[in-house]
Amino acid sequence: MLIVILDINYHQKYIRDDMGILLLLMKILFLTAHLPYPPFSGGRRREFELIFRLSRSFEVHLCSITKSWGTDSMYINELLRYCKSVNLFEAAAPTNKPEYALYPHQMKKHMSEEASSYISFLLKNQSFDLIHIEGYYLLQHLPIKSEVPILLIEHNIEHLLALQQFMVALTQQEKLYFWSEYIKTLNWEQLMWKRATVCVALTNEDKISMERLESNIDVRMIPDGSDHLKKMVDSPTTLLSNSFEHSVIKDNSPSILFVGNFAYEPNVDAALYFSRDIFPLILKYVPNVKLFLVGNAPPPEICSLTSNRQIEVSGRVASLIPFYKHADVVVCPLRIGGGVKVKVLEALGFGKAIVSTSIGAQGLDLSTHRAVSVADDMTDFAENVVRLLVNPEERHIQEQEALAYARTLPSWDQVSEAFSRLYEEMADCRVSKNTRMEKKEEKEAAGL
Repeated sequence: MLIVILDINYHQKYIRDDMGILLLLMKILFLTAHLPYPPFSGGRRREFELIFRLSRSFEVHLCSITKSWGTDSMYINELLRYCKSVNLFEAAAPTNKPEYALYPHQMKKHMSEEASSYISFLLKNQSFDLIHIEGYYLLQHLPIKSEVPILLIEHNIEHLLALQQFMVALTQQEKLYFWSEYIKTLNWEQLMWKRATVCVALTNEDKISMERLESNIDVRMIPDGSDHLKKMVDSPTTLLSNSFEHSVIKDNSPSILFVGNFAYEPNVDAALYFSRDIFPLILKYVPNVKLFLVGNAPPPEICSLTSNRQIEVSGRVASLIPFYKHADVVVCPLRIGGGVKVKVLEALGFGKAIVSTSIGAQGLDLSTHRAVSVADDMTDFAENVVRLLVNPEERHIQEQEALAYARTLPSWDQVSEAFSRLYEEMADCRVSKNTRMEKKEEKEAAGL
């Protein structure tokens, strides 16, 4: 299914340079794996913050290949406030055809023949200055040969996530599957990195990993911002959360908060791991503590955790602010992941005491700030949570460290400015390359 909407009230954008001359804005084709609104997941939040700001200086044409058609199709008009056009395609995983045997799951679940055809049509019939792609698996929708510069953003190093899943898998069958996914993803990621003009990683660790594998690619590091826009959307799926929010605020028990989009498997793994293995250790020392699991699309295995009366599961909420304010400790027990975790940036900004695995704390400079307690062993993790719950003074010290560190983090305005400079750099390189080619052709035509 395809929806194409053009904003007929959206006029061609111009800006004035220092001399007062009108300049036509660069035209950007922006590809995402979901509509970046409502921003209820880390990826959607990141893309919405960028589009909100970049659309002031660039003409943005959004193409989204979505696995959540029912929700995303409701909010297209929200993105038309910022984009010249919004094209929404429903992702359709292929049947088990032999030609897809070497494709990793991440590529299969983001396939769409309609998207590939439409994007090829756009690039053939319109002139774009740059293609911005959020995830290597979306590069499959571009023609093999494209004259337009490609900027590829890697939220995670996906083959490393498959390797992490292999490491925590419990059965031999699961281990064989994730090892196969690791090999397939590694091959395709490297291929797509080489196709891109420039790649962007969100952490220095990811940048180094990419450069070690492919020394000849151009990789930049641009982190996520931390000062998220506070506006959130009300929808039928959030109305049920209002009474839950009130019950949280009135509850005086010590509380632990985990925030995550549960449509993302690593968050499900983290919530189950914490609830089943770590939380019982904490209850031995703080028997009245409550655990709140807050986030979009909790599956049945997460909802069933409420059989323990000390665990609450909310589903998507209209605002995370009441939950962050109420929480005594915020946890990020991720065993699978990469890049910067938006949930950790949010907790830092609210000045919360945080306990995280090293994977959850990736991308943070903790050498000079004690803003996050890091523990990978489940017993150590539980002991750190207990320490912060039962010692208000220690908790207050870490909360102040979190606030101090949050003030050093880049803002979304700074991040957007970094992307603006990179857009212009890539466009200038393209112009210079075309100019050299034209001069070469002129010389050849003149017989020189």
